[in-house]
Amino acid sequence: YPRLPGVFHRMEAAGDEQEEEIEALKMMFPDSINAGKATGGESRDVKLRLDDLGITLVFTLPAGYPGKSAPSLVVTSCDNGPSRSALAAINIAIKDHIKKEYYPWVGEQCLFGLVSWIQENVKEIITFTESKRKKTLSIEINKDADAKERPQDPVRQWIWFIGFYTKKIIKGFVQLGIEKKLTGFLMPGKPAVACLEGPSARIEDFLKITRKELFAAVAPSSRKMKLVFQEPNVKPAFKSFEEVQLNCLSGTHKRKDIADLGELSSFLEAAGCGHAFKEIFNDAVV
Repeated sequence: YPRLPGVFHRMEAAGDEQEEEIEALKMMFPDSINAGKATGGESRDVKLRLDDLGITLVFTLPAGYPGKSAPSLVVTSCDNGPSRSALAAINIAIKDHIKKEYYPWVGEQCLFGLVSWIQENVKEIITFTESKRKKTLSIEINKDADAKERPQDPVRQWIWFIGFYTKKIIKGFVQLGIEKKLTGFLMPGKPAVACLEGPSARIEDFLKITRKELFAAVAPSSRKMKLVFQEPNVKPAFKSFEEVQLNCLSGTHKRKDIADLGELSSFLEAAGCGHAFKEIFNDAVV
């Protein structure tokens, strides 16, 4: 076996160069490096923790490094370190850098050069990746929100009330409709009618607040309200949300808070919603 002594000699020389390079790194990072022991013919791991970047560099040095074999390098995350996507980007960038700068392999020491490159470039990689991830996440969230609203948008709900008189509650009802960016109207009186146009979720929130807050001080017998019917996928018939006064003010009825249903019918016809009149009152009296 005439060649074996030469092989062992080269391995021993490579081991000496590895030790020199590791000792140099230990002098620079005395409390952050952990180097496994070299055993004949086997690779060894060298771990270097960079706390300011929240990462650990894991070098695997083959027995023939640096003379004949290149090292491999994987970056892992410390506590509160980069996200998975940032780590993946870092490792891809390192792999590309090694391929560009060190291949074909010429047998030179490169640990210090790789550590320096990482210190200079990793923060930028993390910042770019996290910014891209947040932007993607924001787009996905908006898409999900749009997808949830789109199948039910917009709808038009018609609500009948046994009576709606209190000026303070009328004002609160209309103001809430404006705040929720609904369109439609409230015709107060006896009976009262409301038209609500907008996303179903927004209308549901509007009605929840109406029942729990606006109507909280109203006697149960006076706050009867009924959703008489709903129209899906409609174009808004009204430009805003407002109070519409259509009461019997002409002396045709002794109570001035009685709604003028003839005026309401004409109002709905003018808005392109004449079909709603029959639906509202047929359902409301059932």
